[in-house]
Amino acid sequence: MSLKHILVHLDSSPHVETRLDAALALAKQHGAFVRGLFAQPDRNATSVIARRSSDHLAEASARSEALFQGKLQAAGLQGQWHALAHGEYNHVIRETIIWSRFADLTVLGQYDRSSGDGVAPEEMNEQVVLNSGRPVLVLPYAGQFPVIGKRVAVAWNAEREAARALADAMPLLQAASEVTVITVLTQASSGAPTEPPRVGVQEHLALHGVKAEQTHFTVSDIGAMDALLARTMDAGADLLVMGAHGHYGFPFLHRGGGTRHVLRTCPVPLLLSH
Repeated sequence: MSLKHILVHLDSSPHVETRLDAALALAKQHGAFVRGLFAQPDRNATSVIARRSSDHLAEASARSEALFQGKLQAAGLQGQWHALAHGEYNHVIRETIIWSRFADLTVLGQYDRSSGDGVAPEEMNEQVVLNSGRPVLVLPYAGQFPVIGKRVAVAWNAEREAARALADAMPLLQAASEVTVITVLTQASSGAPTEPPRVGVQEHLALHGVKAEQTHFTVSDIGAMDALLARTMDAGADLLVMGAHGHYGFPFLHRGGGTRHVLRTCPVPLLLSH
């Protein structure tokens, strides 16, 4: 797979310019077409049948278009801007999922409770990952990300979701300077270690021209995701690749618990696939 079509979600949050800049930088690196989608819940939409955007949402949409077109032209890239016809809550999620199915990568923003009316629904990131069938890049709401994918960490447990994420991230891995494969082993309640198979991932990556280091370590069940994020930061990674809703040592928890925790707290750009 190559990254030739990038979709970036736009709204009126204070973080949207950082998100757009990151999408454009990736597009320039991979020669991709950029599609901007303005999709924002309307605080004045009171029912599912609401079909007209309020004035404040129309104004926000116009500002989004001007920002997108200006930055697209400055970057010398090809692209197109779209806006949803209205901002009913479930419509925003559903339409973003549908648009994502026609992109090689969708760029979204991490949910920020402090940003007010401009934010997307809290569950949108998870729903797009689970239902689009495409990889999703989630940018933290804090920080700037002029470089994404130079030093990449890959969460690996040899399950389906991890394999899918590895394949979806291959264009980024092939362009990376450093790749670290991280396997977090968890201690079962009996004290016996449970170790997922991790044979062949370095060899597989090498066949794609990717030289990777590999590390694994054991933690208690509860601390697996925090340990993964800590090791990602220790590696100096500017991108974490991870399979969503996979089993990461949580036999007694819902499979999505680890994914939601990482979505809320990941301090670096996060590529998720399901």
